[in-house]
Amino acid sequence: MSSPTCAVPRALGSEVAGLLHRMQHNVAIERRMTTRSSIPYLFELVPTEGEVPELLAQPMVVIGKDIAARGISFYHQKPIPYRRGVMTIDLGDEGVVRLEIDLLWCRFTSLGWYESGGRLLGVTNTTYPASQAG
Repeated sequence: MSSPTCAVPRALGSEVAGLLHRMQHNVAIERRMTTRSSIPYLFELVPTEGEVPELLAQPMVVIGKDIAARGISFYHQKPIPYRRGVMTIDLGDEGVVRLEIDLLWCRFTSLGWYESGGRLLGVTNTTYPASQAG
């Protein structure tokens, strides 16, 4: 006979397993030809120079969703008032990566955030000299 403390985790485990199973069945059919990879990191997003008036050119923090050879998607809290921008992430010893993007779509989520995505136009990886790393 199992103790009551063991019954609760088993029930919770089955609920989580059931939730994951339902979520997998709700995934949209993938039409893309390239594989996407999860990229759950914080990026700084700024408009490309000259894209908007300086007053609107404030950096914002976005949360990466996924990335593929040709594009990236991410979450953000405020509307983006421009079409082209640069996403930057500092990877410590690996250097700074800048992704130039052309924003192609945006949708408002039911939780009050925005999800956007676009085409990658270029990638720059700047590594630190060994004396500056750390």
